[in-house]
Parts: sequence; structure tokens; C-alpha cells
Amino acid sequence: MTETRRLQLHLGKCIEDLDKLHNVPDLKSKRATLLCKTAQKLFEKAEEERDRGDEENSYVYYMKYLRVVAFISKDKEYLKDKTYFNNMLGAKNPNKAIDAAEKLKKSLIDRYAKEQKEKWLHDIKENELIKQKIDENRKKALESIPVHEQPQSLGLPGPDEVTIKSEQLYSILKSGKLKVMILDARPGDDYLESHINYPACISIPKECMSPGQSANALEQNLPAASRPVWGERATMELIVMLDWNSTAVIPGETLHLLKTILLKWDVKVHYARPPLALYGGYEDWLLKYPAFTTNPHAVPPSQDSMLDDMLGEIDYPNWSDLNPSPPPVQTTPPRPAKPGEPVIDRSSKMAAVQLYEERARNMQLILEEQERIADTSLTLEMQRIEAEQDWEKVREQREQEPRDELRALYRLREQEILSQLMQLENKQFDMEQENQSLREQLEEYQKREREEAEKLAETLRKATNAQVDAQAAEAAARRTAVEAAARELAARRARIADVREQHRQLDRRREALELQRKRKLADARRAAKPQEDDGDTFMESAEDSSENQGLNRSQSSPNIAKAWGEEAPTFDRGTKPSKLAPVNDEPQRDFQPVWGDVGRGLTGLKNLGNTCYMNSIIQCLNNTAILVTYFCNKQYLEHVNRSNSTRGAIAEELAAVVRALWSGQYRFIAIKDLRNEVGKHQRAFRGNEQQDSHEFLTILMDWLHLDLQFSIKPPQKESLGAAERAWHEYTRCKESLVLRLFYGQMRSTVRCVRCGERSATYDSFSNLSLELPAAAARCTLQDCLNLYLNGETIPGWNCPKCKEKRDAVKKLDISRLPPVLVIHFKRFYVDPKEYMSNTYRKKQTYIDFPLENLDMSQFSLHCPGNPMYNLYAVSNHYGSMEGGHYTAYCKSSVYGKWYKFDDHVVTEIPATEVKSSAAYILFYTSCGRS
Repeated sequence: MTETRRLQLHLGKCIEDLDKLHNVPDLKSKRATLLCKTAQKLFEKAEEERDRGDEENSYVYYMKYLRVVAFISKDKEYLKDKTYFNNMLGAKNPNKAIDAAEKLKKSLIDRYAKEQKEKWLHDIKENELIKQKIDENRKKALESIPVHEQPQSLGLPGPDEVTIKSEQLYSILKSGKLKVMILDARPGDDYLESHINYPACISIPKECMSPGQSANALEQNLPAASRPVWGERATMELIVMLDWNSTAVIPGETLHLLKTILLKWDVKVHYARPPLALYGGYEDWLLKYPAFTTNPHAVPPSQDSMLDDMLGEIDYPNWSDLNPSPPPVQTTPPRPAKPGEPVIDRSSKMAAVQLYEERARNMQLILEEQERIADTSLTLEMQRIEAEQDWEKVREQREQEPRDELRALYRLREQEILSQLMQLENKQFDMEQENQSLREQLEEYQKREREEAEKLAETLRKATNAQVDAQAAEAAARRTAVEAAARELAARRARIADVREQHRQLDRRREALELQRKRKLADARRAAKPQEDDGDTFMESAEDSSENQGLNRSQSSPNIAKAWGEEAPTFDRGTKPSKLAPVNDEPQRDFQPVWGDVGRGLTGLKNLGNTCYMNSIIQCLNNTAILVTYFCNKQYLEHVNRSNSTRGAIAEELAAVVRALWSGQYRFIAIKDLRNEVGKHQRAFRGNEQQDSHEFLTILMDWLHLDLQFSIKPPQKESLGAAERAWHEYTRCKESLVLRLFYGQMRSTVRCVRCGERSATYDSFSNLSLELPAAAARCTLQDCLNLYLNGETIPGWNCPKCKEKRDAVKKLDISRLPPVLVIHFKRFYVDPKEYMSNTYRKKQTYIDFPLENLDMSQFSLHCPGNPMYNLYAVSNHYGSMEGGHYTAYCKSSVYGKWYKFDDHVVTEIPATEVKSSAAYILFYTSCGRS
């Protein structure tokens, strides 16, 4: 068949598309005689299509024929009378079909490759023509402008605009009427190579910025040449930000991060207008005004993402170069390989095919995951826009509502929406971290492929002609797998690009809504009475809020303390059902309940003014099954201790709260009595400032232990080991259920590096407070435990054996595991750059922790009891030190499902949402495990 007779390709774009078409169904239900007739028809059809020039159809029919023949050869009827069935099939037809199918496959692979190459060249030519036309049009436009004519001023963008075009910026700079600052957020090396030739254009390197960073901290990281101009930012009438080629300010990207730092974390500066992004970035400026740059010959980086060139950089050896002429026919058996000569195992071809197909599948899985992340991110952006619009409506309704009761309810709804916004922002951050992890995996695949290609090329240079054939088969398998991955990549890249474009449109819409909301908010403030407060600190820019002064830790969103003060929403009790809690001899407590039938243990807690930290911990304890039973059946009354400083009051108030939460008759309650009792004994928990939930938990555990102490019979110390003896010295025969549940023991061993002398001490703990690995965006719980328990060198230890100071190694080991293991992550730290002002920062590290089967045996010293733990509660912190919010995720012991406790709102969540970068305190239990 000649080349001119071949019909145009029409069934697929690659040989894999055809392989999906030659399946023959229902073979098992047919007799061998009928199958032979079917095979003969398929063979004739294949021959007919081949003569007609349709290679694709011919290949498919040949493959169908061979599949039917292969099935017949295993049939029992065939095995009984092979001669008869072979005559029906035609003795030479199977071999003829095999040869024809192999030739067609080779021809089709070459044609598909040629077609793809032609399409690629066509696209390049088409792009060149388009570029040429654009250049010609631009040249004609420039020639049509008289030399003496000055460019017409385009003026400033409108108040709703978030970008500025190069033509507008050029006109403003040339006029010199405005004080303009240009913040170049590209990498520092790119700025040095080329930037806008303007005195107030400074480098703000993207590598110097990080989420949650203040403007003051950023200034310390800037190049020395940028700091003087940066210090004048308050006097500027227009600030323009730019990167290489952005056309919008997208959350998670560099320009959005810089804009956030300027508007939210630059407290002392009030800007004339929000910073604008240069539309098209420096690439657009360089194209339009090369003479207004320090280096017009700078080359922008490729706009294609790392996904685009993942496979393009892999350079495979060219077989025609390595083996230009076919090897001579070998008439004698091959001689054994000489020492040092590579030995080729031709049987490894199938293994090579499987290996590279597996890698291709792994890359496709990563691409599918990135596509899922893009879709999820788009959904989160839509939810953020909807939440902000809802917030705006509720705020306006609250301001217009004359009745105090409804105003309080609207304020409660505002709190819900703002909490939702913080959590959506946190989820988007987690999506970015997950996407970064996938990018790193793709880079690893790319690196591995490149290294193996280089090794293969080196082997081929040393190999003989005969050995090259075997290596060629392996490389063909590699190339096939890589080409398949490339095709999958192209399709998914188009899908991801489409989602990203939708995301950009939503972001532009959200930016416009935010500007509109800020204008309305400013008008409302001017029209409001002096003593009135709108309670909005989360949505405001930092410069609009004066409540950032004098904070202890993080500030709840919104500023509920200021908005509510000590007031709580009041309700008309006459409209409530006549459903009352059981009467008892205990003091009456005002839980201010909102009635409603909910599941047991699924009642929310009202925010009384920045008390979300307290609510989060109470809900985690409220899902500790043994503790709940202890309080609900009133067994704790037998152990209330009136002789300590709190006189059992903390335990009594917590028990009352737990019983109310498990009554199943309230949607949510207020814990004013518990809060007041806590405030009597700890000044920090008395006011309306936000506090640290970990500090509250630690102090609460100690109070409950003292409130519920009971005496036990002292053991015989002579029969105890060192750890048990230390434990009983700590408890002094005074124990409690809280101590038995939550408290463990740590052994600290110091060993002299010179003589090996050891000294061990024991300390109790109610929670493990773990450091996070430095500069890690993601880590595992095991990483944190290893970091905590690994030995550290301490200098100047007084060795009792050496009788002088020596270097020693200090090692921690868990010598007693508690039934309930509480793990705290040290997310907050003092910024070393601002240590004089005691400024705290937060680590947004994503920590991967198991929901089930946490094995603590590897971290403990053969402790008695069960070392396997299951997670049942998480205390989360969203936001930063300047503004944050606490929630709790808890697994119900009754319903076996996970729920989110967000102050007064309780909702069911899937287990997949439990892990996030907001996780602050983990609660694990070994109770009830077999």
C-alpha cells in the first residue's frame, strides 16, 4: 500500500485511542464454531479496510480478530479437534494478521507523531503571524503619532479599579503632578537586571514576604537601597505594585500578599487610596516603554507553569545518532561479554514497560489532584464572596433595626459570618500548601526522569550495536509512557487554566465588592453617633481599627468585646416553651438558653465577648466520654474538695455546663457563671480580651485536679521502681479522675559525654507542648514528636562522677502514658526581629496527624496500658496574633460523626476536614480500644 492511498487519520490521536476500540464482548457465551465464523469475517474486514487505505480501521479489525483467535485457542472444543478449527480459521491467517497488525501499528505511531509535530509547527507559525501583525499594527500606530505630540493623559483609574494600565502610569509619571511610588515585587535578581527607570521605583523582593507579616517586619528584610523610599510611603499619592505579568490581584499570590501587608498590617500609615497593580506587570511595561527601563533587553521568564515543561526538559538519546547504520547479521552465536562491557537483559522489557507506565499513572494522579484543588479553590472563592455579601446585608439590617433584641441577634449572625470567612481563608491557605507539595512531587519525577535518561545515554555510548537494540526497546517503552503523560497533561492543563480564569474573575468581583463595602462603611461611621460601634474589626483594614492596642494574644473576630461588652442578647422568655430543666438543690444558673431539640452533646456555646478560646476547650472536654459520664451521673459530688483555693467551685460549674450540653434541649447556652468563677481565680480570664486556649486548658486541668481530689492508700515504696516512686511523690496519695485521665510522666535523662554517667529525673505533664520544625510549610506529628524527644547537648553540666563541669546530652522519654493524650503545637513565637517590643507571630504550618491508630510505643518506655490512640477532638485557631478565632472539631461518642463547634453554631463535617493548618491542640484517647 502506497503513501498516497492512505486515508486521513480519523479514529484517534494516538495508538492508545485505538487500543480502546478492539475489545470484543460476550465471547464466553458463544460456541467455538460461531466464533470461527466471526473471526473470519473480522479478518476479511481488516483486509478490506487495508486495501481501502484506512489503516486505523484495519488495525482495529486485525486486533479484534487476534483477540477472538486467542480466545478460541483456549476453548475446550478447539482443544478436542484443533485440525478442524484451524482449517476454519485458515492456517496462515493468524500469522498474517500478526504481521499486518505490527506493521500498521508502527506506521500509525509514526503518522500520529508526524501529525502532532505538524500541528505544533502550525501553531507556532500561526502565533508568529499573530505576533507579526500586532507588531505591524503597533508600528503603524506609533508612526501615525506626530513627534511633537505628547501622549494624552489617561488619568487615574476609577475608585473601584484594582489595576492600572501601563499607558496610564506612563502618563502620570511624565506629568509629574502626583507623588508616585512603584513597588517591584519580582525576585531581587530580576529587579537588578532591569526595572522601571524612576527614582521612587524600589525592590520589594517576593522572597522577603510571608503571610501574616507586618509592614515593619517587611522593612527590616528589604534591600538597603529600598528602605529610604519605603519610609516615605505615607506621603505618596499613588502606590503601584507589579510583578512579571499579573493582570489581577489574586489571593495567595505575591501582589495580594503585599497589598494585605500594606492595608491590614501597616497600622501607622493611612494611604490616600489602596495600592494598584500594574496590569500585565513589568512584561507589559517593557514591551510598551523599553526606553523607560534600566535594561530594555531583559527577557521575561516563560509564562508556562512548571507543569508545562515538566516533560519537555527530559532529553532522551537519539537512536539514529547512536546507531546510524543497522547492525550486520550475526551468523555465529554471540560471544560472552568481556569484563567491563555492559550486559543487556532483554527479558527486562516488560518490567521496563510496567515501570514507566506506573510512573505515568502517578503523574496523572498528581494532575488529577491539582485539578481537584483548582475546583475546590474556586468553590471556596465563591463561598467567600457569598459570605461577604451576607455579612454586608446583616450589618446594614442591624444598623437599621431599632429594637435591641433584634440588633443583638443580627450581631450574633455577623459573628457567624466573620468566623466563616476566617475559616474559608484558612482552607484556601491549606489548598495552596497542598498544591505546593504536588508541585514538589512533579519536580521530583522530572528530576528522576532526567537522571535516568542521562544514565541511559551514557550506557548506550559504551554499548555495542547489538546491545543498543535492547536498550532501544526500553527507551521506546519510556517514551510511550512519557508521551501518554504529556497528552494527559495537555488536557488537564486546559481544564486547570479554565478554572483559574474563573477564579480571577471572581477575585476581581470580590475586590470590587470589598471597595464598595469600605466606602459604605466609612459613610456609616461618619453618620453614626459617637458612642455607637459597628463591631467590625475583622473586615476593616488595620489602620481603621484602634482595638489592636494592648492585646494579650489574639483578638476574636469580630471585636465582640467592644460590640457587646458585658451585655448579652436578651430574649422574651414568655415566648419560649414551658420546657424546664429538672429541679434540684443546686444553685440556679442563668444559661440564657435558646431552646431547640438537638442531639445529645450537640449544644453550642454563646460567645460572651472574645470567649471563643474558652468555648473551644469546653467543647473538647465535653466530648471526653469518661469525664462526661463522671459529671452527668454526679459521681463527682463524692470527690468535691472544699479545702483548696477554688473550693470545688470550678468543678461544680463545669459539671453544670456539661449536663446542660448533654440535655439535648438547647440549641446553645451561655456559660456566664463558669466564666465569672474562672475570672475570680485568674485575672487574665476576667476581662473581654482574647486569651490563649492552651493556657486556659493547662490552668483548668490543674483546678479540676485540685477540686476533685481524693485520698488513696500509700503504697510500699520499697517495691516501686524509680518512675512509680516519683509518681507517688508527685501525687502525695492525692489523686483525681482528671489526673488519672489526662496526666502522664516524662523522664529526663542527662548523660555525661566523657564518662557516661547518667542522672534521671521525672516530671508530670497534662499535655505535650511540641515545637514545629523550623521553616517547614508541612510536617507530620511524628516529626514534631521526634523533635521534642530527640537528645540535645547541654554545656557545663556538673557531672557527679567527674566532679567537674562537662558537656552532656539531655534526652526526654515518656515514662507514663495517660489514657487521654493532649498534644499542643507551639504555633506562636516571639519575632526575633522585634524582640524588644515582644511581638508575637504565628506559624501556619500544616501538620499531618492520624485520626486513628496513633502508635505511641515508639516514643515511650514500655509504659503499662494501651499505646494506641484515636483522635476525638481538635481545638483550632484561625487568623493571626492581630486577629483570630477559635473553634473545635469533636467526634461524637453517641453518633460516631465529626462536628464543628463554632461558638453557638454546631454543624456536622466530614472526617476529611479535620486536618488543617488551624489545628492547635489535639485530644487523643486510648479508652475503649481493644
